[in-house]
Amino acid sequence: MFQIYFGRSCVSTFFNTLKYFFFFFYFSAIYNLLCIIFDVTGSIGLRESVYATFLWLIPILLFQKHAKKIAAYIGIFLWLGSLFSLNYFFLYGQEFSQSVIFIIFESNLVESTEFLKTYFQWWIIPFIAAYSFLSYYFWKKLPEIKTSSKVIYLFIVFSLLVPFHKFLELYYVEKKPYEIAVYKQMTRMQASTPWNIVLGYVNYKNDLNQMEKLLERNSTLKPVENLKDTYKDEASTLILVLGESTNRNRMGIYGYNRDTTPNLDKLKDDLILFDNVYSPRPYTIEVLQQALSFADEKNPNLYLNKPNLINIMKQAGYSTYWITNQQTQTKRNTMLTTFSKMCDNQIYLNNNQKQNSYSYDEVVLEPFKNVLADTKVKKKFIVVHLLGTHNKYEYRYPKDFAVFDNYRIDDNRLSDREKKYYNDYDNAVFYNDYVVSKIIEDAKNSKDSTALLYLSDHGEEVFDNKNVKKLGRNEDAPTLSMYSIPFIIYQNSVFKEKIKDFKSLKKYTNREYSSSDLIYTFTDLAGLNFKEFDSSKSVINEEFLEKPVLIGNPSNKNKLRDIKDIRNL
Repeated sequence: MFQIYFGRSCVSTFFNTLKYFFFFFYFSAIYNLLCIIFDVTGSIGLRESVYATFLWLIPILLFQKHAKKIAAYIGIFLWLGSLFSLNYFFLYGQEFSQSVIFIIFESNLVESTEFLKTYFQWWIIPFIAAYSFLSYYFWKKLPEIKTSSKVIYLFIVFSLLVPFHKFLELYYVEKKPYEIAVYKQMTRMQASTPWNIVLGYVNYKNDLNQMEKLLERNSTLKPVENLKDTYKDEASTLILVLGESTNRNRMGIYGYNRDTTPNLDKLKDDLILFDNVYSPRPYTIEVLQQALSFADEKNPNLYLNKPNLINIMKQAGYSTYWITNQQTQTKRNTMLTTFSKMCDNQIYLNNNQKQNSYSYDEVVLEPFKNVLADTKVKKKFIVVHLLGTHNKYEYRYPKDFAVFDNYRIDDNRLSDREKKYYNDYDNAVFYNDYVVSKIIEDAKNSKDSTALLYLSDHGEEVFDNKNVKKLGRNEDAPTLSMYSIPFIIYQNSVFKEKIKDFKSLKKYTNREYSSSDLIYTFTDLAGLNFKEFDSSKSVINEEFLEKPVLIGNPSNKNKLRDIKDIRNL
C-alpha cells in the first residue's frame, strides 16, 4: 500500500535516507549506549539524540547530487565533537555534563593540556582508531539519493518537526513563555553531538555576558541597610585566603596520617580549626558565587541583585585588594576576574603569555606583605586567591617540596601512576601549608588589628574513596573528599586583645557548616552588622543554627542532597 501510494522512488529514498540517518546517529549513539550499559545515566540521552539527528538529513535532501560529500563534511564535524564525550566517559567513567563543558570553556590551553596529561591512557589511541575506521566504513557504504521535489519537502518538514517537537509542544500547545520553550529545547538537544558542545558554548557565553552585566549592575546596587562597624575606629586588616582543591582530610593538622602541614601544626595553638565545613559545589566559580554573596543552594541567583562581601567591606570603609595566582586570562572578563574587578586594587600574578602552570603560590607573599605594610591605608580587606592543590598536582610545588615521592602506598587498587598522583597531591598540600603559614606569619606581625580566614573553594578526590576509584571532581558522582574543606581562623594579638574573644570561638569548631554562608561568618568576624545580616548563618555566632548542608546543582532542585547522604559512598 505504501509503495503504491508513494511510488518505488519514495520507498527507495526512505531507505537510502535511513542509511544516512544511522551514519549521523553513530556519532551520538556509541557514547549514549555506553552510558546506559555502564549505568551512568538513563535512556533519555539516546532518545533525544535520535530526535536531534534528523536535522542532519535536511542538507542531504536539499542537495542530493552532493549528498555523500556533504555527509563527509558533517561526519568529520560530528566525529571531532564526539571525541570529547567519548574520551571523557572512558577516562572518568561519567557523563559529559554541562558542568564539564563549562569548565572546558573557562579553562585555558595550559589547563587543558594538564588535563590531557593527567588522564591520557595508551589504549585511547587504538580505541579512537577503531571508532574512526568504523565511521569511515559507514560513510563509504552510503548510497546516492534521487527523488522528486514533493517527496523531498515531505521528508524535510518531518526532519524539522521531530527534533523541535519539544519547543513546538511547549510554546504552541502548552503556551509556555518563549524563553522557557527555547531553554527546554536546548536542554534536550544537549544530549547529542555536537549540540552538547555548541549549546554548552552558547550557555557559557550567556553566563559570561550575565557576569559583565553584573559588573555594571553591581555599581548601582543599593548598599546594605543600617550598616554598623563595631571596630570603625580601629586600624584593622581583614584577610580572606581562598585555597583551591584542598581536601582537609589530607592535611596533617586535621588528623591525616602524613605530616603534610608541619608549619600550620606549629601555629596550631593560635588557630581555630573548624572540622565540619563543606563546600556547596565542587567547582570554583559556582562556589564563589555563593560564598562571596547572599546566594546559596536554594537561592543561587542572589549574587546578581544583592550586594556581595566586597561591596559590604567597601561600604564599611575598607580599601579592597584582590591578589591572585589563579590563571585569570587578565584582559578578558572571565567568571573568575569578575569579583576581583569589584575590588579597588587587583594584583594578577599569573599573566604571562603562556599562562605558566609552574607559577608557584609563593608569588603572592611579597605583594601581600607590601599591602600589609602600607601605613597610609587604615582599613584593609585583602583577598588572596591561591592555585593551591589544583590538578596537575606535580606543577603545584617546587622540587624541594617533593617530600612524599618515595612514600609507600599499600593499596592494590592503584597503579604506579595513580600512586604517583596520590603522592603528588600530598606534596602539593605540603607546599600549600608553607604558603598559607607564611601568610599567617605576616598577619601575625602586622601592627594593626588583623584577622584572617582561610578556606578552600572545594575539595578534591584523589583515590580517597575506598569503594570507588576516582580522581578529581564530578558533581554527578560526588564523594565526601570533593566537598570537605579546611576552614581556619587566625587573629593576631592586637585583634584578640582589643576586638574578639579568641577562646570563645574554639567551642564552635565542630559545627556542621556550608561555605555558601561564608558572607555571614566573615562580616561577623569583621564586627559588621546590618539589616540583612543573619546571625544564625554565622558559624562563629552564639545564635548559629545548624541546618542541612546541601550540595549539588541548584538549577536542578531534585538533585540537591544533604552532605550526610554521601558520607558512606
